[in-house]
Amino acid sequence: MAKIKYCIWDVGNVIYNYTLEPLHNWCEQHTADLDTFRRNKGKFNYNAYMKGQVPYPELCRQICEFYAVPYHKNHPIEINKAFHAGIKNYHPQTRQIQEELQRQGIPNCILSNALPILADDNKAADLIPPERQFCSFDLGLLKPDPEIYRAVQQKLGCRFEELIFVDDKHKNTQAAAELGIHAITFKPQTIIDEIHQIISPHNIPIKNKTR
Repeated sequence: MAKIKYCIWDVGNVIYNYTLEPLHNWCEQHTADLDTFRRNKGKFNYNAYMKGQVPYPELCRQICEFYAVPYHKNHPIEINKAFHAGIKNYHPQTRQIQEELQRQGIPNCILSNALPILADDNKAADLIPPERQFCSFDLGLLKPDPEIYRAVQQKLGCRFEELIFVDDKHKNTQAAAELGIHAITFKPQTIIDEIHQIISPHNIPIKNKTR
């Protein structure tokens, strides 16, 4: 088995928990038609925005239309606040193993189907510099498209079997695994041991500590 050169992390619900509930609450408070809001709640498709195809002001107009919210010029500011309110705490298990990987000389990376409005809120910025942060809106691709994994692999200059990829969605880890990447579907209680099982044969064993 090839030596691991990079560990690539999804962001939402892997590095930190994320929820759209603050945005849904805002829409419910401002909608002119509660039936429409309730019928559509959670069904808005962000794919075009995450691929960088829709500017933020247009996204706000689309959200308001979808949830029957009469549009106002201040809404993009309020929607921005709602998006950011969905950011929750860093997973301690993720942080622990990321720090340990860095000490072992295995750099951490990010690969995220990301909302561009949240690009300035990277809780892992001290561990993962911009050149190792790969986002859907920069690549014009979304997981689980195999091309997004190929794009990252080429940017890192390594082989698929030299990568670990961690994501909370099975469809994304399955697509990565089919290319030969060591893929892990994230669970906080098992992530440290699962990464140890991959890297231990080729790196100094890492002691599993608790905080």
